[in-house]
Amino acid sequence: MRYYIEYTPMASQVIVVDDDPIVGSLSLELLKDAGFTAELVSDSLKAQDVIKREKPTLVVLDILMPGIDGLTLLHRLKSDPETEKIRAVVVSGKSFEAEKARAMQYGAELFIEKPYDVDTFGTKIGEILKSEGVEPRKIERPAAAPMPPPRAEIKAAIWGCRSSSSAVTPVATRYGKHTCCVSVELPGQMIVFDAGTGLSLLGNDLMKSGRFKSLYLFLTHFHPGHVEGLAGFPCARDASYTLNVGAANSPEKRLEAALAEAFEPGFGGQAPPCTIELYELIEQTYEILPGVRLSAFYANHPGTTLGFVLETDDRKIVYCPDSEIYGEYGTALQDYDEKLGGLCRGADLMFHDARYTEEDYARHRNTGHSSFLAAVDFAGRNRVKQLVLVHQDDSYADAVLDQMAKDADARVAEKGWKTKVLVGREGLRLTV
Repeated sequence: MRYYIEYTPMASQVIVVDDDPIVGSLSLELLKDAGFTAELVSDSLKAQDVIKREKPTLVVLDILMPGIDGLTLLHRLKSDPETEKIRAVVVSGKSFEAEKARAMQYGAELFIEKPYDVDTFGTKIGEILKSEGVEPRKIERPAAAPMPPPRAEIKAAIWGCRSSSSAVTPVATRYGKHTCCVSVELPGQMIVFDAGTGLSLLGNDLMKSGRFKSLYLFLTHFHPGHVEGLAGFPCARDASYTLNVGAANSPEKRLEAALAEAFEPGFGGQAPPCTIELYELIEQTYEILPGVRLSAFYANHPGTTLGFVLETDDRKIVYCPDSEIYGEYGTALQDYDEKLGGLCRGADLMFHDARYTEEDYARHRNTGHSSFLAAVDFAGRNRVKQLVLVHQDDSYADAVLDQMAKDADARVAEKGWKTKVLVGREGLRLTV
């Protein structure tokens, strides 16, 4: 796999200096969303030289950084004739009144406390920039520019999306009872997320059609509801198939051992006939195919658990079935909601954990799963175009899930969001 690194050659109107890659990237994306060119510098020791060279209109500085802290850097910038007129904003979780006073004394225009409001951050910075006569940059398009070619369809399908628990799913259910498995079909390639029991349904479909002899399978983690389908996966019994499997090693179990254990019930300790290629993932962005990027990130769930962001042809799909969003229960020390927001903002399609009703979530907080309304609120705030609620509790009958859908629609209407919300079910097919 190749790492994908994005850079911008355009001179920046704003430079963000923050050693935290998650918060720094979030600030960077919010500024770009507001229409300003921006650059992230994570090494405070190099920041002053970069700022002198780029001469931005404004800098955004964190305080607690290795090397040079943000207030010292601010004082140096304002004491240097080359940079003294550059305006500055301090963004930090170190928000004592004494720190705020020092920031203003050294020449900061504004002090924003972390975690900040993602809906107003870009606006606040924009107001300062506009007071300097700096407007968001617009791309001028030639009047006679040729029409771009039509985008290829990307198809997603749910083969299983229920949780694995001690409860027994009602026998008669319109939503299905197979555990997690979602496929994304790109032109000439299929990508599969998780290998719950729904994988057998996908395998039967693939064997019947004869398509996609090479599959990419990405596992969020090794809990049974995400790997138990491998033992019965029909494609694994066919030597003409290649299975490219990516997952994160956990301290308790490496990927190779986890797969051997998952295949064991169906193959009696023998290796499956198919070809298997393993890819050990970390929190990183990979170019898995030409023009197809996969970002793996650590999700808020017990154990080493990943979520995934798939990006190709200007579209973004997020898969995160085991993830606890804090929402109104969040504190200043819990920045997971901000991290996830930075990764999925503006996504075309998001599959997210919605295991509990509000009442049940109150009894199961801090177990690594979300209430469905927290997921709806999160998607609405982050301008996700379409949200699919998955990983519903195995004990919920259809009536509970039907009500979940009604309540989700009511919340979207109440808040005025444009997000479309669906309750996940087996057989649901979507085009992005």
